[in-house]
Amino acid sequence: MFYWDIGDLSDEQEQAILYPDSVLLIACPGSGKTRALTYKIALELSKLVSEKQYILAITYTNAAADEIKERIEILGISTTQLWIGTIHSFCLEWILKPYYLYLDNLKHGFKVINSHDSEIIISELCKKYKYPTINYYDCQFFATIKNYRITSLETEKHPSIKKVIIEYFEILSANEQVDFEQILFFSYKLLKGNPIIGEILSKIFPFILIDEFQDTKQIQYYIVSAIINNGSNKINAFIVGDPNQSIYDTLGGYPMKKIEMEELFGMTIKELQLSGNYRSSTKIIQYFENFKVFPNNIKAIGEYKDYPSVITYNSLVDNSLLEDEIVELILFNIEKERISPNEICIAAPQWIHLAGLTRNLMIKLPDFNFDGPGMAPFSRDIDNFWYKLSRIILTEPSPDMYLKRLRWAKEILNELNFVEADISEITPKYLLKICNSLSIDESDGLEYLRISFDHLFSILSLKIDTFSSLKEHYDSFFDSSQARIKRLSEQGFGFIGTIENFKKIFKQRKGIKISTIHGLKGTEYDTVIGFGLLDGWVPHFKDNNGDSNSKKMLYVLCSRARKNLHLISETGRNINWHNPHGRPPTPHLTRLNYTYDE
Repeated sequence: MFYWDIGDLSDEQEQAILYPDSVLLIACPGSGKTRALTYKIALELSKLVSEKQYILAITYTNAAADEIKERIEILGISTTQLWIGTIHSFCLEWILKPYYLYLDNLKHGFKVINSHDSEIIISELCKKYKYPTINYYDCQFFATIKNYRITSLETEKHPSIKKVIIEYFEILSANEQVDFEQILFFSYKLLKGNPIIGEILSKIFPFILIDEFQDTKQIQYYIVSAIINNGSNKINAFIVGDPNQSIYDTLGGYPMKKIEMEELFGMTIKELQLSGNYRSSTKIIQYFENFKVFPNNIKAIGEYKDYPSVITYNSLVDNSLLEDEIVELILFNIEKERISPNEICIAAPQWIHLAGLTRNLMIKLPDFNFDGPGMAPFSRDIDNFWYKLSRIILTEPSPDMYLKRLRWAKEILNELNFVEADISEITPKYLLKICNSLSIDESDGLEYLRISFDHLFSILSLKIDTFSSLKEHYDSFFDSSQARIKRLSEQGFGFIGTIENFKKIFKQRKGIKISTIHGLKGTEYDTVIGFGLLDGWVPHFKDNNGDSNSKKMLYVLCSRARKNLHLISETGRNINWHNPHGRPPTPHLTRLNYTYDE
């Protein structure tokens, strides 16, 4: 049995972890949620009585899964009987791959289309529709238990978008491919039409953990319920999240209420809270509590609880002077507040607002490093086989990275096994040994990887062209990376394609962070600088639930800060006859009666 020392956990964390039945845990920002998840999984792993059983943990991102798994291993608990990852990865590995023959759409085999090829197909289909014009980003959708739902808030575009999606699915079907969201849709169909699958999975997974439940989609709840309800054995669930941080509802995420969960899962669930915030000062917490939509309790209990935070709000600076204002705030925090540059974050509502900011700040502040969007030579396509292999090849061998790289090696071998490659004699350790032994004298990053892949497959006596799905991923990986490097080089980032830069991708990123508000989920910084906080962006001008969603975005943004917080609603954005001074500030900031610092 797994035990911990006195003082390792708070009373709230311990109460939740030790509760014998199912729990819905409302965890405020900075409450040590990941620590609670880690200890709970470690405890449940130590309770398993059969080698054929696993603990199932569903996380919102692969990064969260990696972090939790590493923490469990540091505690000295084996993770061989833990499956942790995103719902898409779970469905692909445990439902689609083993049981696809039971579904007419997939019975002849299938390959998961990668994001680059998907974008090319949809972008080409969009060209036929002119009034109104649509593009790839308009055509995003998510799966429901009945069909698919368009995410675009511009309803006048929906008829054209619907036609594009239908054509897109027809192309995928002809090519025996499935899209990212179809993984969920087909998995649910399999579970619904074949209850025996849910029964089998229920015997394998006696305990299910769901992280960030407020971002969980309806179909994901139903997939989990099909496992819980079809089992003859009792399954307990540990469901964690914060309804105040539910900022993905346009993508289908929503915080299901406790009573709905109990009805869907057929179980009684105990609602508990983590209300102690270890992250922020009392002043920061009292400020972001103004944007709560769910009445949870939050209290400062960390080392910075008495920190004399600086909270400012600027609604007068013109957009033309915005970058100078941000530079001043950065220098103020570094020089006057003694904040490390690695602990400063700059955020805005959308990626488009950050497009040129990183480069311009690099020019204005050449002595500092910046970790901005779009600086990687290839996208983080976690489902692409060659992206996964690149992680191993580009990561320096070290004792600290050994367990992580070993897991990556296991994933590579699982992928090769799925495409029926002959790897019966290859172990994860041997694969790592081969990757570690590669010695290539090449300065160009993409050419370095091409040579590495060829050498590796030659040693394994495999040919890339033999496996159609791997070849598709190979072509997509290099085509998309080449286009990305070309675009960034034209913007002035000539270093982006070097092998030195490639090897930085999987290292700990350093420098002042630049991100969207959505990208800040799960992070924390000493100082947070938020700009673009304007009506029509926070919330989006066509968001039917805009009042609530804008509060949640501000809540997420402000709760990332430990010490200082600087908010900006710049003037001069989108000037027209209706808004001669540009977009006005988001109403929640103008209505808030708060005395800011100078």
